[in-house]
Amino acid sequence: MSSGMDMSDMLGLFLEEAEEQLLKLDDGFLQLEKDPTNIELLKEVFRAAHTLKGSSATMGLTDIANLTHAMENLLDLLRGQTLTVTGEGIDLLLEGTDTLRTFIGQVSRGEQPNADTEHLLNGLKAICEGESAQGGEPVNAEQNASSTASPPAPSVPQQGIALKLKISDDCLMPPVRAFMIYNALSGLGKVISANPSQENLDDLQAGQIIDIVFDPNEEVGDQGVLEAVKSLSEIELIGCRSASGNVEVAVGSAQPEGSASTPGEARPISRPETGEPAAKAIQTVRVGVDRLDTLMNLVAELVIDRTRMNQIGSDLSLKYGHDELCQGLNETGVHIGRVVTELQEHIMKVRLLPVEQVFNRFPRMVRDLAHKAGKEIDLVLEGQETELDRSILEDIVDPLTHLLRNAVDHGVETPEERKAAGKPAKAKVVLAARQEENRIIIEVRDDGHGISIEKVKAAAVKKGVVSQGMISQMSDDDVLQLIFASGVSTAEKVTDVSGRGVGMDVVRSNIQSLSGNVEVHTELGKGTTFRVNLPLTLAIIQALVIGVRNRIYCVPLSAVVETFRCRADEMHYIAGHPAINFRGSVLHLARLSDTLVHHENRPAEDGQWGDESDWVTFVIVRSGTLKIGLVVDRLIGEQEVVIKPLGAFFGDIDGVAGATILGDGRVALIVDVGSLGALVNRRRLDRAA
Repeated sequence: MSSGMDMSDMLGLFLEEAEEQLLKLDDGFLQLEKDPTNIELLKEVFRAAHTLKGSSATMGLTDIANLTHAMENLLDLLRGQTLTVTGEGIDLLLEGTDTLRTFIGQVSRGEQPNADTEHLLNGLKAICEGESAQGGEPVNAEQNASSTASPPAPSVPQQGIALKLKISDDCLMPPVRAFMIYNALSGLGKVISANPSQENLDDLQAGQIIDIVFDPNEEVGDQGVLEAVKSLSEIELIGCRSASGNVEVAVGSAQPEGSASTPGEARPISRPETGEPAAKAIQTVRVGVDRLDTLMNLVAELVIDRTRMNQIGSDLSLKYGHDELCQGLNETGVHIGRVVTELQEHIMKVRLLPVEQVFNRFPRMVRDLAHKAGKEIDLVLEGQETELDRSILEDIVDPLTHLLRNAVDHGVETPEERKAAGKPAKAKVVLAARQEENRIIIEVRDDGHGISIEKVKAAAVKKGVVSQGMISQMSDDDVLQLIFASGVSTAEKVTDVSGRGVGMDVVRSNIQSLSGNVEVHTELGKGTTFRVNLPLTLAIIQALVIGVRNRIYCVPLSAVVETFRCRADEMHYIAGHPAINFRGSVLHLARLSDTLVHHENRPAEDGQWGDESDWVTFVIVRSGTLKIGLVVDRLIGEQEVVIKPLGAFFGDIDGVAGATILGDGRVALIVDVGSLGALVNRRRLDRAA
């Protein structure tokens, strides 16, 4: 092969494919537990197991191939309706995927697969042997069906064996699969002829035919060659002829004579012809995430330069009026701006991935936790097609894991408790995602017993998170936010899953690090909803640029509710903290510069906002259920800004998410509304106490 690909080059491809197949298996087994008679689903998980077995055998990973083969045997009997799906069988199959995931993790770290699988293999074998005698061998209708449009059979070679192979129609990387054929045959003999040749495999398309005449070693024989080829995934053996006459199969036949496979060994299933050119099957390519990150960083630099160019153009127009060169520069700048905007949109879309990739991890986890806790839970996934930036997608796994574990462990009741409360024995937990404008909303809902406000108050005071005086001044929404404080838990007993008050602290800190926030809504006896609010992307955002004294700040537009002006004499102090009566409710205020530089503790003075007749401008922002009015000196306007980290020298600063470069070259701090709201609220409660 002209690309010089070797096994080390294929390892990354194998690991990616293996993870995909394991997710399919996990999801398929959980669905089979709910719908045991779904034959199409059985066929799908069987194909996933067969693909994983073939690719692992090609890589020489016999432990993985052997275990997958044992699972495939059971799936074949289930698929042929010789056996029925049972809880014991599903448990063993799920244990098999766990072991396979351990094996693959070891391979990714450069280790040899090593785990005790004897009990698992014996269990799978016992189920197959204990039941198959009652119904005989399963009949696979797909294997007995004859092809209606088959290519001509290979002619009988003068020596060796002639193979006619086909790349599957849905194969994403045909040249790699073709290379795997020659790799599987290496050491078994020599290739006499090939069409296309090994040097021309780079141009192979999905659905294409490969003709190979192969002379096997004497100890291997024709049968050994067939077994090596049949173990490959996404490769169909559609015909062969042997010079010795030992094996012969016409195109479309189920198996070569004398090559009956072991239980579970099935030929790949051909897809019906669609009449479209095979080349159209290749619609996607795999790109490393590091390249996407590099592209995004370069686009971010272009956005900064675009803003700078627009600023320079405006300044030149003011200075030189309708000069022809100025007009030409502005026109070019507008065109470049449109191109950069379009490029930015496309790059951001490339980075977006469906949340399904994260959601699919949780059904198995919830099932295992529910069984361990003796509960019956139906996990419902909604909005899996919702897309989110891959950098955010990776970081929401831990928060969602903690929320779901809490919902299972002490959010929903046991079947007995639910029946006593007049509820169905099986609880319902919903994991849902949706997009609202430029934000992503992810909810974890349960129909359990809800959160007791009084228990939260008692736990928070007991742990010293707040004083008794502070708790009496807090609203119910403020009290619910205390469950995110470290050490606060309403669980009656500590388990190995939850109850120590640690997980929810992780949830809040992780979500805030993503410029998001989390809200809690609960009703006793009916359930609880955790609503996570996240930006679509963290790289480039729309912001409201404001001025406070001699500093410039950027507030993410997604957190801005509205802007407002009032007279200074309308502003008052409640327990030493500034506030205003805003449309019938109390709105707490904060001067942005004072809050960020920690001058908030200075003595309150009624005149510090100016004369009574002076107008004061403030920006209302939302952090979870909390609204705050940020007092500013001037509103500069909206602008697209690139978030740059402050770096290790500055570290994490409460209320600051990063910095950006404005069009005039100045650096502006980007406000982290989530941590700023927590900071203002904490100081307000401290003063109230």
